Amino acid sequence: MNKISNWMNFSASVAVIMGIIFLGLEIRQNTEMMRSQTRDAISEKQMMFSEWVATEIDLAVAIAKVNAGEPLDPGERMMHAYFLAGVWREWENSHYQFQQGLFDRDEFEPRMERWRSTMRVKAVRDSWVATRMNYSPSFRAEVDAIVAAYQSLPDAMPSQIHP
Repeated sequence: MNKISNWMNFSASVAVIMGIIFLGLEIRQNTEMMRSQTRDAISEKQMMFSEWVATEIDLAVAIAKVNAGEPLDPGERMMHAYFLAGVWREWENSHYQFQQGLFDRDEFEPRMERWRSTMRVKAVRDSWVATRMNYSPSFRAEVDAIVAAYQSLPDAMPSQIHP
């Protein structure tokens, strides 16, 4: 009877260990799937913004004027402000996903370079300062650091601005 009991205990232990290994593999697979879906969703949003600029001539003109330091009419100012709000909300989402481990540093750093390039324009920085409280504290700190780095530099030339 003791041998049967030992064999059953051993079998149960092996089954538990196999179950834990299987669970670990499932979690890993799920995490990879989440990373893939997150990256795809954020890329889709970025393509949507690019499509807006490529197909909405009024928005493209407003962005070009801002980048060239030209004044905007009231409608263009409103359009540009809402465009920036959407861009920054997408940035905030990317930042959050990075903090949650769903973006690797290698994937996130190019986004940061784009943020730095966008914030080179004084009018964009001014708009950020006016609306920064609409965003999460950790994201604000990230963008505020970018803005602070440009405060002592001259405004970027239009040829230095990248979409």
